[in-house]
Amino acid sequence: MRLLELIILLFNGGLLYLLFSKKDRVAFLYTLFCLLIVTLIHFYFESSRWQMTLAYFFPVIAYLLHKKNVRKPKKLWLLPMGLWLLVSALLSWLFPVFSLPEPTGSHSIGTETFHWVDSSRLEWFTNEIPDDVRELMVQVWYPTKETQSEKTPYFDFVDQRAETLTKAGGLPSFFANHLDLIQTNAHQKATILSSEAGWPVLIFSHGITGARYLHTSLIENLVSHGFIIFGLDHAYDANITIFPDGHIADYRSDLGGNLDSLLIRKKQMETRTKDLSYIINQIEKMNSGNLSPQFAGKFNLNKIGAIGHSYGGAAVINASVNDARIKACFALDGWINPLPKTTLKSGLDIPFYFMGRPSWKNSDYPNNYELLTELIQNSQSENRFVVLENTGHLTFTDTPLFSPLVRYFLDVGTLDANLSQTIINEQVLGFFRHYLLFSSRIFEISNQSHLSIQTMKLKQ
Repeated sequence: MRLLELIILLFNGGLLYLLFSKKDRVAFLYTLFCLLIVTLIHFYFESSRWQMTLAYFFPVIAYLLHKKNVRKPKKLWLLPMGLWLLVSALLSWLFPVFSLPEPTGSHSIGTETFHWVDSSRLEWFTNEIPDDVRELMVQVWYPTKETQSEKTPYFDFVDQRAETLTKAGGLPSFFANHLDLIQTNAHQKATILSSEAGWPVLIFSHGITGARYLHTSLIENLVSHGFIIFGLDHAYDANITIFPDGHIADYRSDLGGNLDSLLIRKKQMETRTKDLSYIINQIEKMNSGNLSPQFAGKFNLNKIGAIGHSYGGAAVINASVNDARIKACFALDGWINPLPKTTLKSGLDIPFYFMGRPSWKNSDYPNNYELLTELIQNSQSENRFVVLENTGHLTFTDTPLFSPLVRYFLDVGTLDANLSQTIINEQVLGFFRHYLLFSSRIFEISNQSHLSIQTMKLKQ
């Protein structure tokens, strides 16, 4: 709940008390006037939102009752007015304009979004459209010194994204409209900070029905410590992909009940893997100055890592096996089942960290961790498998920050949202700082709070 929203609710509570007490009625009018001023300031600086509607109209009802001197004949109004105020407070608390965790590094954050077209590949999801080629929306976050420009919103195209996001959760679209009020810590098109050795680069791959913005907390924290992050919406796998001219790539990966769904996912894995390698190709072009002048010479192409969640976790594993330019890999509750058998048998020859929920036994793929163990056993470099206790599949996204309600409807576990974000951010940062910047020694897990090491393999 934002500061001025809290003040509005407190003033409303004061009105309720004064309305049904024997206090001077002048105090009621004075409180009402102050509330009006605070509300106008709130509208200007914070913007209104539907969760506060009852609080906005509460003073009107209170004033009408005041005019009728309702205190004397009817105190039965006290209960409904109290409930009115309570519901308003609950709505504001349950659907907050949440704040992303403050990045812990020293760098400010810039961001820019690109629309890239891979004309060498036909679009796998649109067989009905001849010659349709693969299009991607790619966002880059990078270190900057600039702090004056306006910070970017958590959502772009809020109406469309809110509709698709709430549909996935079975809620009305207006439930998420307030998310356009959430500000990130990134400044749009800020000037990238120079680095003598070039910045290390990470590529992020989201899960099925996910999106790049759902991992903003993790991404911003990494950038603040000196990484450049490329996050993409995998078209037709993402919740929705919105291109600059307004056309969209809708979600076409709903394969529930399809007996061949896993086989189809494995086919999709090829598309995802090529997406990630294509991004690296574009990064190389950017570094040479061919795509965006401000990024010329800013990347260290010898220090490229990959990170992904769920199906994206599998995608970065597969990409790491097939693209030697990737030097370290991190999977957040990765879905191992869609990986090709060849990848499971070959394993990884670069440092690998898997962090996941306690169990997949109650999922549709209960053998997920057995396959992960096989992958680790066949790998040739340092790797570890760590469980974050009391978590669910969506703990490894920004979703737990959205509302206290999400734990009752979505798989986010019971671990406190801020604590889980802190642990995940620390582990991912520590891993990539170690393997891309410092040494090849095994990364030590310094803070093991809520972490349970399942397996760890050192390079022989």
